[in-house]
Parts: sequence; C-alpha cells; structure tokens
Amino acid sequence: MRRSPPALEARLLFISAVAVVTLIGLCVMAVGAAAAMTRTQAGSGPSKTVSASTALKAGRGKILYTDSFHTAARWSTSPLEPRGTTFTHTPSGYEIVGTGSFVHTAVPPYLTAIQQVSMSITATQLAGSPANTGFGVVCRRGVGASRVQYEIYVGGSQWVVERRDGAISGAAPFVIKEGSSAAAAGPAPMTIVGMCATLADGVSSRVAVFVNGTNVVDLVDTATVLSGHGWLTGLIVVSSDKAPNTVTVTRFEERDLAA
Repeated sequence: MRRSPPALEARLLFISAVAVVTLIGLCVMAVGAAAAMTRTQAGSGPSKTVSASTALKAGRGKILYTDSFHTAARWSTSPLEPRGTTFTHTPSGYEIVGTGSFVHTAVPPYLTAIQQVSMSITATQLAGSPANTGFGVVCRRGVGASRVQYEIYVGGSQWVVERRDGAISGAAPFVIKEGSSAAAAGPAPMTIVGMCATLADGVSSRVAVFVNGTNVVDLVDTATVLSGHGWLTGLIVVSSDKAPNTVTVTRFEERDLAA
C-alpha cells in the first residue's frame, strides 16, 4: 500500500491518537489489572504463554469480549473526527463512514490490558470505495514516550502492519511490513485477526495477521522501550480524501492468547 506524504501522515497520527486520548487515565488504571493476571496457576498444566516459535491459529485464546452490534454498546470515538465522519449502530451492524485521509479509531468498552492479545474484526466495505481504503484492528500499550501502537488492516487488496511510537502527539506511523491480500476490502465479508504478544524478554512483540483464516504475516518486532503495560485494543477504518468510504462491522472479538 502506497504510504501517504509526511503532512498527511501527521493528520493520520492526529486523528488516530485523539480517538483514545480520553482513555489514557483508564489505560494506566488497567495496568494493575494486567499485572495481577496469572497466566498459569500452579498445577494447572503447561504454560500457554506465546513464545517466538509457538504455533498460532486464528481462533487461539480465551474470548474476553465480543460484540455483534445488535445493541448499541458504548464504543469510544474521537470528538475531533473530520466533518462527515460518522459512527452509527444500524440493524446491519456498526456503520462507519470515513471522510478525508485519516485512520479512524473506535475503542470498545472492554478496557482490561492484556499481555498477549488477539483482536478480530469482521466487516464489509461499500463497493466503489476509493483504492487503498479499508479496515482492521489496533493494539497499543504504554503512555507518553513508552507508548507503542500497531495498526493492522487491509486497504484495497493490500495488508499492512504499521507502528507508531511515543506520545500521542509524536511521530507519524511507519510500515513494518505489507503485502498482497487474496481477499480485498469490499462487499464480501472479510475477517481480519491481529495478534500482539509481548515475549519473555519484555521488549519484543510477536505480531501475526490472519485474513479470512489464512496467516499472511508472522513477525517479531522489537521496540527500544516497551512498558510493562498490557495491550489495549480497538478497530480502525482507513479512508481517503478522494471520496467517503462506508464500512459496516458485524463482529469484533478480543481474546487472551495465553489463556
């Protein structure tokens, strides 16, 4: 997927960041809950913790939160979205109309930080949407200078993994890896699973992506600073300034990979 010019990337960073700015305090509170979680109780058998070599499947992990959008849950979005961008619960699902060249973020009401997390989105995109627009998931941990965020999505017929570092007003994202996707964002339902698992060294993260059940990328990425905070999740919609695009989300899941 062709990257946006620097000025546009700054706008992308801004709108994605402000979508969660009101949750920073909650993120910090969630650290205590994450630290208290015990992955393997004494005598309960071998550890399920993910390592760099653990075999992964799209449905791995204990389900912690699901939303099929039959009722209006309290998803959090930014009050500073560009004019024309909307987030609406409809009989068909959670409909997001994205305008401008932005990454739009919605955060679920489940705010427990998880050290090794899986996120899943099932959605459709209106036919005729601009090229390279699409949808996906996001995981983030830490605050301030130690903040790390991975954005995982399919835009058009390209899957993309990109990372943002630092405070919410910090640098633009950079692409870690991208490639061609057999399934494209469009009228046919597509399920994207993103996994973010902090490894035993505390600074490396295993990031895996599945599109319609097929593993398209599985990598280990190392951050200079990776806080002890667990991962918080959300969904994203990538739009274009050429024309609005409409995404309808029919399911979102969050799982604990180590449970």
